[in-house]
Amino acid sequence: MKVTFEKSKLMGALGPAAGISQTKNTLVSVDGLLFECPPNKRYGDYDLDNPNLCRISAFDLEKGLRSTIECNVYEEGLFVINTQKILQIVRALPDGDITLEIDNTGKVQISGGYSKFEIAATPGDDFPTMPMFIGENVYKIPQYKVRSLISETIFAVAQNDQRAAFNGALFKIKDGELTVVGCDGNRLAAAKCSIADTNDSPADAEMVIPGKFLGELMKLLRDTEDELTMMIGRKHIIFNIDGIYFFTRMLETEYINYEKLLPTTYMTQAYLSRAELLGAVERASIVTEDKLGGSGRSYVKLDFSGNAITMSSVSSGGSVFEKVMIAKDGADVTIGFNCRYLLESLKACPSDCDRIRIRLNSPLMGVVIEPAEGPTFINARPDASIFGDRALDVAENSTSCDLDSKTNMFMYFVMPIRMNK
Repeated sequence: MKVTFEKSKLMGALGPAAGISQTKNTLVSVDGLLFECPPNKRYGDYDLDNPNLCRISAFDLEKGLRSTIECNVYEEGLFVINTQKILQIVRALPDGDITLEIDNTGKVQISGGYSKFEIAATPGDDFPTMPMFIGENVYKIPQYKVRSLISETIFAVAQNDQRAAFNGALFKIKDGELTVVGCDGNRLAAAKCSIADTNDSPADAEMVIPGKFLGELMKLLRDTEDELTMMIGRKHIIFNIDGIYFFTRMLETEYINYEKLLPTTYMTQAYLSRAELLGAVERASIVTEDKLGGSGRSYVKLDFSGNAITMSSVSSGGSVFEKVMIAKDGADVTIGFNCRYLLESLKACPSDCDRIRIRLNSPLMGVVIEPAEGPTFINARPDASIFGDRALDVAENSTSCDLDSKTNMFMYFVMPIRMNK
């Protein structure tokens, strides 16, 4: 095989692929990137009118990526090259053209400018077969919408939980809305947006996508209205982003019925500045995260009373006291939280969300954090024993997204900590 690339184009393909290919695997072929010059039909169709193409694929048997770039193909070939070596070499070479030449013994010569490297390659026939990039349901969604949905929820996805569902995020498409939910048992994050109907009006769908995959997906998504294509297969979900196919095996597990976890009534409601509360919780974390004397993490106590939240925490390393002004309706309540869980929820709120609404019931029940204005994620109502016949401001609020809105609906549900008396 002999082929010449422009360095910038080759780096643009190697970067995303390197994030997928594993560096430590018993299968040598999975440790590398598959170079197809030109693309091989065994791994999918391509533009037959242009033979000067190279397709680069990465696959770790669970998730994978495939991209196609223009090049000059002098001799055809199909080889697997070690991911880290090819990435480091290409990155170090000077700008301009880079030539890859591989002989029948698998010796690779990589040259650019006056520099030349030699490494080894393995036959491409050993590369594992990837799934076909087709889906039963196909959706087209602006990239910025998917990017923001993930950024607002991924922090709540567990990493290595024994409960398989908690290691992924729920993607649910229903009635023209895409909802993404993450939960680790201590907090729940949910966000949704409207998506336009396609000509074929694809059916509603529900799937659980691994959290680790979503972290890599975020790196490919741009804050643009350019659409991505999301295809849902029998076992895989495939994203086509600017010509790059990125896919993963879905988690074969049923997600929790998160809607049943959310309270439908509330006894206390407070409106406040997100920035002010975020700043107070960040300062409190200096004390709550202190581990001097083996104390570990302490909780932060929030006292909703009058027109303020009084926040305090005490650990072996010191104490903290904060006050945040609020507009409150309902009963006074004192509640404790793991500071990190509360802090990450506030940080995940969209940057343009200036004011938030907090609803809670008792020191032992989770709190709901939502934007102060606009439609609500759940149509919760004030508790009649506290508010009487007052309907307040939420009785008629819609729980549906506006198709033209640039902002997602979001909601965070954070469980409290039992405080010491």
